[in-house]
Order: sequence, then C-alpha cells, then structure tokens
Amino acid sequence: MSHVWLQLPPERAVYSGLSTDHYSWTEVYGDLALRTQFSGVLDVQQGQLRGRFVWVGGELRGGHDLEGDLDFRTLPVTFARASVSLTGLDPVLAQLVWLCRDGDLQQLPITWPDARDLLAPRRFRGALMGRAAYSYWEDGRLLAGTLPEAGETLTTVAPRARYTHTDLEAFWSEVLRASGSRMPLQDTWRQAAARLADEHPCLDPFAREVWFDGQALRLDPELPIPEFRTAMLAQYRAMLALNGVALRSVPMPEARTHPLWPSSGLEE
Repeated sequence: MSHVWLQLPPERAVYSGLSTDHYSWTEVYGDLALRTQFSGVLDVQQGQLRGRFVWVGGELRGGHDLEGDLDFRTLPVTFARASVSLTGLDPVLAQLVWLCRDGDLQQLPITWPDARDLLAPRRFRGALMGRAAYSYWEDGRLLAGTLPEAGETLTTVAPRARYTHTDLEAFWSEVLRASGSRMPLQDTWRQAAARLADEHPCLDPFAREVWFDGQALRLDPELPIPEFRTAMLAQYRAMLALNGVALRSVPMPEARTHPLWPSSGLEE
C-alpha cells in the first residue's frame, strides 16, 4: 500500500536537511535518545528514497517509506548517505500524522471557505490540503497549519478505518448493554434519535441505517463509517444527558478494554 506523505509545519523544524556525511547516524541516534519525551517526525532522504519515523510522547510508533514499513535500526545501512530532518510536534498532531500515513484521500465537492461548514459537524479528523495550504484538524477543530484561500479546491486525508461494521456493532452493543443499568435504553434511544435525526439522518428510524432493537445495535453495512461514528457519539452523549448520567459512572469494563475504545471518541 502506498503511503501518504503529509507536509509538516515548517516552523516546527528542529533541524532540516543535515547530511549524515557531517552529522553521522551515531550522532542522530544519540540526539534522539536524549529526547525522552519527544513527539514528532524524523524524515530521511537519499536520492529518490524517502523514509519517515514518528514518535509520540517518547514512544516510536514506527517508520515507513513510500510503499512499506522501515526498521529504525537499519537506517545506517539503508540510508547510509542521507539528509535528515527532525520536526517536533504536539503529541496529538504527531499521532495524527502517523494515523494518516495510509489514510483515505477524498476530494471535497465544495471549495473553501464553504468547506469549513463540513468540518465541525462531521468532527473531521485528518489533514486538509489546498494548492499550497496544509492544515491539521482534530474533532472538527484546527490543530495547526495554514488555511486555504477562498475558492480553493480541497482534498482531505483521514485515518483509514481499521475495523468493520460488524466490529462497530459488537462494540457499541456492549456499550449500550452496560448502560442499561443506568437508563431505560429503548425509550432513551428513541428520544435522542428523534432530536438528532435532522442533524444525523442515519438516526432516523425510518431510514433503518442505525437502530437499537432492544438487545443490540444494528448498522447498515453501506453506511460510511465516519458518518456513523459522528452520529453514534452524538446519540450516546444525548442519551447520557437525557438521564443525567456521567460516562465515568457507567460500569462497562468489557467495553473499556475493547480494542475499539481508544478510537471510539468516548473519552474525547
């Protein structure tokens, strides 16, 4: 799978374009070892070969070239005479760069600034690219970068969904079952969905795209996952609010340890 090479904010550069002929790999490794809580990106280039490595909070997430993974330990061999650049980023932004490395590219049907109205309600997460402008977004809010000029056509890069509709059904069914100890599920589901159906049409009970049958969540396999994620978060939060229930008070140990919990948005 080809990788997306996102442009990094140039003002965050620690150093740029240093040759390993003069700044050896021993020195590069030594410098990085001292940055115990580093979040950011190491870019390497040798001719047409490129590599990128990402750290978040001092933890190396991994590395890749244009087509596959790279091993950080073998850089002195695979990039013996390279130029290296180091960019420091906020942890949230560094994590976003890593998640978007094999993300889904989509050209937006409208231009800037009209496109701004899509980002917040969809809780957009990813990178927004114009002719020269790059910006990074988390939960519909601007994290970093420069905004496009008026009239620019735009492309987005969002983290690739790493789970299926069936996975989502199972996870959210567990969340709802656990929440049944704190609220009447079916009545609350209907009330919340009625309030949100205009903003999130997939919650309309007549659409039969997202519904609760009393035992489990059901999801139309044709519904786009980003659309579902936004709608389901709004639905569940509305259900909690209708009953005056705090998420932390709901006993759901299985859901909290589920692989999808970190990406569910529930703790955001």
